Amino acid sequence: MSVLVTDASGNHALAVIRSLGGKGIDVVAADSSRWAQGGFSRFCSARTVYPSPARGVQPFLRGLRRILDEFNPEVLMPMTEQSILALTSARPDIESRVRLAPLPSAEALRVAFDKQATIGLAVSLGIAVPRTVVLRDPADFAVLRSRMTYPVVIKPRRSELLTADGRIAAGGAPEYCYGPDELASKYASVHERSPSPLLQEFIPGEGYGISALYNGGRLKALFAHRRLRMIRPTGSGSSLRESIEPPSDMAEAARALLEALEWHGVAMVEFKRDARDGKAKLMEINGRFWNSLPLAVASGVDFPYLLYRMALEGDCPECFEYRKGVRARWLAGDVKHLFEALRGRPSGWTDRFPSRGATLLGFLKPAGRDVHYDDLWLSDPVPFFAGIAGAAARGLDARAARHGVPALKEARDA
Repeated sequence: MSVLVTDASGNHALAVIRSLGGKGIDVVAADSSRWAQGGFSRFCSARTVYPSPARGVQPFLRGLRRILDEFNPEVLMPMTEQSILALTSARPDIESRVRLAPLPSAEALRVAFDKQATIGLAVSLGIAVPRTVVLRDPADFAVLRSRMTYPVVIKPRRSELLTADGRIAAGGAPEYCYGPDELASKYASVHERSPSPLLQEFIPGEGYGISALYNGGRLKALFAHRRLRMIRPTGSGSSLRESIEPPSDMAEAARALLEALEWHGVAMVEFKRDARDGKAKLMEINGRFWNSLPLAVASGVDFPYLLYRMALEGDCPECFEYRKGVRARWLAGDVKHLFEALRGRPSGWTDRFPSRGATLLGFLKPAGRDVHYDDLWLSDPVPFFAGIAGAAARGLDARAARHGVPALKEARDA
């Protein structure tokens, strides 16, 4: 029994490696960085590198084929949108070499990965969404700037996109616009890296995630969490979150979306509970494993093993019961949260913002009742330190690039 896990730098990949490796399954951790934390886990049997899809889809695919030939795994689990997009063009060839962990159809992935298409589907199903504008003509700014309610979220339409020269480029983070005078310039900044971004009303309130596993449109597992701390308090993934009973309105909306797409595999649907009217508003669909996956596993919904069973056997047991009130903390992400909070509330920010004192006290509290860590395990400590080394190496590369020095290429086409 063996599995190849891509994008081994991520917390979700590390959770997969620990889950499967802990059950005696041989796991090969692959990434474009030699410092990928998952490759240093004691639950990993081997680690390897491939060229990053950000440098070219074809070199990535050649590197992946080489790895498949070398290790001959039974199952391939792509962890990120970037890797899934890179695999799309060669999916029949890849599936002739290895069992690909269950993925939905190309059309379902297109809708999930395109935020405008996701919003359109939600509206057709009667699911509440933020007011969204797609700019058709730059001349419309003259009218829009005075009609928008601020702050406005300028959101890349896609998190990852295929470029004309065959690379997978990141869409980047959303921009917040706090007044009409900066709308055009901030829109242009996002449009440059991700064409035709969405202009959305800002939704104040808490963030939630509904995670699910589907087999050919049939629900097999369901899990819910709420965010307690976000890496960036203005909006991002979480550094601390808690397992909860699935809110009925969010669970129903998530199921309606995924069943309309005849979903196959894992997904996490994000919502915010609007503090103004109490309604659940859809944020997006993550059509792959999510970064807060360690919480679900710690709570009793072992999505990686269930997906592995589906890949090998065609089905898996249902799992709808899990422990509530379990918390999971990403320590490295919490460090980032601390620095963001210490900077203070951004000018123009209208939602709640953590106080410096409370944030510092929360950060210094190392543990508590049923608190788990995404990255630092006493029984498996090396990945945490490898992650720090990798972050330092990326920082040095970025600094070198600013000074015109080429960064070290960690993985070349083989």
